[in-house]
Parts: sequence; structure tokens; C-alpha cells
Amino acid sequence: MVQLSSQKTEAEAQSSFRSLQARFPSELSGLQPIVRRADLGSKGVFYRTMIGPFASAHEASQFCASYKAAGGQCVVPNN
Repeated sequence: MVQLSSQKTEAEAQSSFRSLQARFPSELSGLQPIVRRADLGSKGVFYRTMIGPFASAHEASQFCASYKAAGGQCVVPNN
């Protein structure tokens, strides 16, 4: 999985992905987001916009590197 954003609500996470698809059409075309709830304790609950799964961690890292080269921001979570 690759995390593209983290928002305070599920609706904001979905909206964020649509904005990213418009900004990075060649990188995100045809992909559907997976929104995961993350309870960060005292920091609150966030909704992470993810894409994937990828065949391997290496493939996820390659995608993230290409996405960053195009101007995007992403994280490949450890879990």
C-alpha cells in the first residue's frame, strides 16, 4: 500500500484523492482509493487515503518514487 494523504474526515479523504487524480492524471488514472481510519490517540482520528495493494514492497516503493518525481507526496507504510 502507498499512503497519499491523511485527512480529518472520510469525506475529506475521498475529496483529497479526487483532487490528486486531477493533479496527477497519468500517475493515478484508473486507481481507486482505499480509505483507512487511524486512531492516533491524543492527536485524534485521521482517515488515510491509500492505493494498492502492490505485488511487493519494492513495487510500492517504485510507485512512490515515481509519484514523488512528478511532484506528489507519499509514504509506504511499514505494515
